[in-house]
Amino acid sequence: MSNFGILTVAVLVGLATGCLLATQPSVNGQLGRSVAHPMQASMISFASGAAIVFVICLAMGRFPPEFVRPAGQLPWWIWFGGAIGVVMVTTSLIFVPRVGSLPWFAAVMTGQTVGAVILDHYGWLGNPRAAASPMRLLGTALLIAGVLVIVAAQRQVDTTSGDPPPAEPTASDQATDR
Repeated sequence: MSNFGILTVAVLVGLATGCLLATQPSVNGQLGRSVAHPMQASMISFASGAAIVFVICLAMGRFPPEFVRPAGQLPWWIWFGGAIGVVMVTTSLIFVPRVGSLPWFAAVMTGQTVGAVILDHYGWLGNPRAAASPMRLLGTALLIAGVLVIVAAQRQVDTTSGDPPPAEPTASDQATDR
């Protein structure tokens, strides 16, 4: 398959995955409303994901993990991917029920893009170097502009819809703030 073909498949799979990911905070938000604290919902979310990956690895004969070089020789930062996931899931649990999926994901996606431009430009964290070209920067600027438009639209909806203001924080929300 040509590089263009691989890129096309990657973009289509990425779009589908992004659509699936858009449901995760809403699903987790409902879970969060069913337990006493958002961190409990985050723990349940990660436990279910870990269990699924564990079963798949067992079924594929890929457990226990085998390192291609000793674990002690790996970069220190390689162990923090799960922690980043905890930040994503937990902040989504807190904010999506308050602001909705669209503003949250627009901000997250734009933040990911800004971060990716920087990572690629400098070749950090094992990424191949790819200069922050004018076209890449333009695309990133358009995403930032998109977030601003989405936030403005959300403010307009909030002020003209006549909907009641967001609910007062619950006991679990207040526990989060401590």
